[in-house]
Amino acid sequence: MFPWLPILRSALDAEYADRPRIATLATIDFNRQPRARTVIVRRIDDNGALWIASDGHSEKNAHLRHMSDAELVLYLPTPREQFRIVGRCKLIGRGDDEPFRQQFWQALSDAARAMFFWPTIGQPATENQTVPTAVPATTPMPDNFELIALRPEQVEHLISTGVPHRRTRWRAHTNWQPESINP
Repeated sequence: MFPWLPILRSALDAEYADRPRIATLATIDFNRQPRARTVIVRRIDDNGALWIASDGHSEKNAHLRHMSDAELVLYLPTPREQFRIVGRCKLIGRGDDEPFRQQFWQALSDAARAMFFWPTIGQPATENQTVPTAVPATTPMPDNFELIALRPEQVEHLISTGVPHRRTRWRAHTNWQPESINP
């Protein structure tokens, strides 16, 4: 049903293997300005949803609560390919599908879990503040541990080798039919 999904998964597996799948997530802030930040795509479901673990205190989560539209860009330097995924995001926080959140919490590394116990994002830093560097999976999930699910509405794949470059677009409203478009 999602012809772009095996292409994306195969490209990510080839580029990252077992390393984190680093992407850029762009949201719209309260002044309707774009904001981009680096995230790690933790999971890609068979329905095309891309999952990101995020601190509920972060600006990106506040932006997504206000306006759920976002774009995720994955650049793969070795093959010189890019995936641009536009869609709507859903936040999963405390009280929302706790078993699912728990599964993600336990799958994080000890270092990644520790970041959810750092001082509140965006607040002034104090001198000599200490932060944990590792938190075991048995530690209860903090309230600020949230998940972002990006549900694609449009996917573009750009291959920037060769002349001309090649670009394919799939859109939900065209039933995911591929379109070759100029890069």
